[in-house]
Amino acid sequence: MRLSVRTLGCKVNQVESDALVGLLKALDPVVVPLEAGADLVVINTCAVTTSAESDARKEVRRARRANPEAFVVVTGCYAELAPELLAELGADAVVPNRRKAELPGIILQRFGLPADPLTTPPNEFWGAGERGLLNNYVRAFIKVQDGCNAGCAYCIIPRLRGRERHREYRDALEEARALLRAGVQEIVLTGVRLGSYRGHPGGIAGLVEELAGMGAKVRLSSIEPEDTGEELLQVMRRFAPQVRPHLHLSLQTGSDRLLALMGRRYSKAYYRALVERAYDLIPGFALTTDVIAGLPTETEAEHQETLAFLEELRPSRVHVFTYTPRPKTRAASLPQVPLEVRKRRNRELTLLAQRLAEERMRPLLGSRVEVLVESFRGDRAYGHTPDYYQAELTGPARVGQTVWARVEAVAGYTLQGRVEALKEEPAS
Repeated sequence: MRLSVRTLGCKVNQVESDALVGLLKALDPVVVPLEAGADLVVINTCAVTTSAESDARKEVRRARRANPEAFVVVTGCYAELAPELLAELGADAVVPNRRKAELPGIILQRFGLPADPLTTPPNEFWGAGERGLLNNYVRAFIKVQDGCNAGCAYCIIPRLRGRERHREYRDALEEARALLRAGVQEIVLTGVRLGSYRGHPGGIAGLVEELAGMGAKVRLSSIEPEDTGEELLQVMRRFAPQVRPHLHLSLQTGSDRLLALMGRRYSKAYYRALVERAYDLIPGFALTTDVIAGLPTETEAEHQETLAFLEELRPSRVHVFTYTPRPKTRAASLPQVPLEVRKRRNRELTLLAQRLAEERMRPLLGSRVEVLVESFRGDRAYGHTPDYYQAELTGPARVGQTVWARVEAVAGYTLQGRVEALKEEPAS
């Protein structure tokens, strides 16, 4: 079975797409590019912005043009939002998020195979490790949470992903053990609202501590500031750099008025204290974040507040988004900032983000850094440092090795250097 999988959007979508391939092993799938001629195309969509919706529509049209005889399945958030339109564009099956657990069975039955209860998940927490999808992964994602109860004024995701659900921690630990046995070097915990995780008595901090106790290298995907407490920071301190000293804490704006108006559950003072505590407590800590340019009613002074707050926080990377109104959200009915002003503010935030990244990375020139090698392109090795800097390396290395590298240059958001030695890992 020639299978093409297209994944748009968040890390949660990526882990679901990866796991789905393993769940379709009865088809003996061979993963191919979209234009290579597929029998089955799965498109896992995003709808967090209007541009994400546009990308989803383009992918469906492209899939149908390139594979006129294929069975085209569309799932994910845009499938929840616009199922009829996707069918009109050429999807043979549209499976919204609320039915995503049924997706493997739907596909297997379409090709005349039974949905084996031993290989069909009971819910949306598909386990890549226990389902056999390893593919020599160096880094593997484990989804432990889905849904969101927050209801931020600008965001449509709670409507598309539903209420919060939490994976039972013993199930997550079993998947982690399978991944580690298969040679995976780093485990990334992910969820729509990861910090709200309640599948372990100790919450997300308790789950991270258990994984670290198993010897796993652990990284967290994006987490909300109000869900990040002293317990998690202490676990990160005790196990750094095994528990990676990096947090992606979404900020969105540096204006307290806008934070309250948008339904965010923290203030600038809380965010500042949290980040300062992380810098003080965790060796080598690095912060990355998101900001939105031109939220409804944002004044020029509030835009300047955001710029100044980012200067204060010293993030290593800032993801900048231009606000676009989402239908059926509270923010869509508020007075809107003119589009040309939103775009100009985006440019100013982006230029600042680039300067802040350079200021954080330049002092690393000539230093020795730890890098987990994840892939090769040509004669160059690529990977990440524990604090989540991208690295491009020359010299002897293999995928899956942790090496010491000397930083020789900085290019954009990437450290360039050469491998000096293999890092000796302590005995487990």
